[in-house]
Amino acid sequence: YIYVGLYGYSYLEAGKNVFTLFQQRGWTVIINDDLVSNTLSLFCLVIGLLTGAIGLVMDETNPSWFEEFQEAGMGVAFGFSFLIGVVISSIMLSLVDSSVNTVVVCFAEGPAEFEQNHPKLSSEMREAWMKVYPSECGF
Repeated sequence: YIYVGLYGYSYLEAGKNVFTLFQQRGWTVIINDDLVSNTLSLFCLVIGLLTGAIGLVMDETNPSWFEEFQEAGMGVAFGFSFLIGVVISSIMLSLVDSSVNTVVVCFAEGPAEFEQNHPKLSSEMREAWMKVYPSECGF
């Protein structure tokens, strides 16, 4: 989606171009080792569990809200709150995931431009990547 937004390529053409870019840079390991998406998914699950717990508290403080569900009221309160928490957090955290992916692709596309416009950030990013991926970075 990044090349679609940046350059207006079709979805298939953009996917091929990004994959070719990462192959040329030798960064295919970096693509496979993307931990940001997994971490954000875990955050969504934790947020869902916390909002589910809030649903249980709401059921205890206001039992009339879920009384029509009788014995299943606690489950409905937890499930409904859990679902709301997961959906809202996944929408919000997908922005973070997309931003991280955009930074990685733009850094692969134009490291010299990044160095020229943001030398301190470029240096920090290169140092961090060299620690984690010393042979793949190719700087």
